[in-house]
Amino acid sequence: MRIGLVSDTHIPEVAQALPPQIAEAFGDVDLVLHAGDIYVPRVLDELEGIAPVLAAEGDDDYGDSLTDERVKNKHVLKIEGQTLWLIHERPYLYEFPSRQRRKPPAQGGYNTPDIIVFGHEHRPALQYSGDVLYVNPGSPTFLHYRRGLGTVGILSIESGEAEVVILQLMAGNQPATVASQTRSSSHRRRTRRRQMVAEELMRLPEGELEMMVAEKVMGWRPAVEMLEASHVESTAHLWKDQSDHWRSHRPFCSDTAASSELNERMNKLGWHYLLQPTGPGEQGFWGYGIAYSSEDYWVGLEVESSSQILRAKCVAAILATDMLARLRLGKGARYGSG
Repeated sequence: MRIGLVSDTHIPEVAQALPPQIAEAFGDVDLVLHAGDIYVPRVLDELEGIAPVLAAEGDDDYGDSLTDERVKNKHVLKIEGQTLWLIHERPYLYEFPSRQRRKPPAQGGYNTPDIIVFGHEHRPALQYSGDVLYVNPGSPTFLHYRRGLGTVGILSIESGEAEVVILQLMAGNQPATVASQTRSSSHRRRTRRRQMVAEELMRLPEGELEMMVAEKVMGWRPAVEMLEASHVESTAHLWKDQSDHWRSHRPFCSDTAASSELNERMNKLGWHYLLQPTGPGEQGFWGYGIAYSSEDYWVGLEVESSSQILRAKCVAAILATDMLARLRLGKGARYGSG
C-alpha cells in the first residue's frame, strides 16, 4: 500500500491553494494522510480527489476543519501488519509525570505503534526511536516557516515492512526529487523493554545515574590507581577520560554546568539536545519534552516537573548512547537518510 503524507499546508494564510505538484507526486497512492494545520476543509476535498483522506487536528486548526468527519485528534490505523498513528505533534512515548495528568499516548500498557506520522515542526524527519519510525513529511507550502514549494512524503507498506521517501516539490514541469528516505531492513520489537529501561533509569538514585552517564556516555573509566593524598580513601568517584586525564565526579543530572558538558559530549557523538514545552498539566503546570536527536534517530522523554529535566536528559543520553552501541555491534536494524 502506498500512502501520501502531507502536513502544515496553512491554506489560505501562506498560499491560496495546494501546489499542483502534489497531485503528480501522489498520482498512484491509495490513501492520503494530512498531519494537521489544515485551516480549511477544501484542502482535504482537493486531496480527496487523489485518494481517500484522513487528517489529524492541528494546534492551529479552527472552524469547520475541527468538525470535519475526516479529522481526529489522533487516528490509529492497522495497515499491512503495521500499527500507524496519525497525530499533529510528535508524541513522547516515555512519560514520567510527577503526578498523573492524563493517559499516556499509548493509552495503557506498552501498546506502542510501529509508525508515527506527525507534523507541526515544519521540517522533514525520518527517525527511529527504538523500533518506532517517526515520519514528518515537512510542509509543501511553508517548509522551515518559509513560503514556497516544500516537501511531501510517500509511505510504502508491504508484507509488514515500511519504507518512506521524502520528496522535494520542484517548480515548473520538473518532477519531485528525493530529499531523504529510509533504508529498508527487518527489525525486532524491543519497545516494551526500552520503556521499562527508561522507567528503571528514572528511578535510580542520583549518584548511580550520574556514574552511568560518566561511564556509558562520557566514556570515562573508573580509576584503579590510588591518589597520593591522605584524605582520599576510595577511588569510587575518580575517573580517567579518553586522554587518560583524571576526572572527578560530576553532577550531570542535577547541575546546569555539568549538564552543558554532557551536551558537548553528545554533540561530538552526533546528537543534539532539544527541550520544549509539551502542553498544560494539572493546575496550570506544563509538561516538558526532553530529547536527543540525530539525523536518523530520536530519543525523547516527557516529564511534568521542571525539576526532572536534568535527570531526564541523563536518561535520554544513556538510551541514545546504548542505541549507537547496539548499532555498531550489528544487533539493531540500521536506518538512515539517503
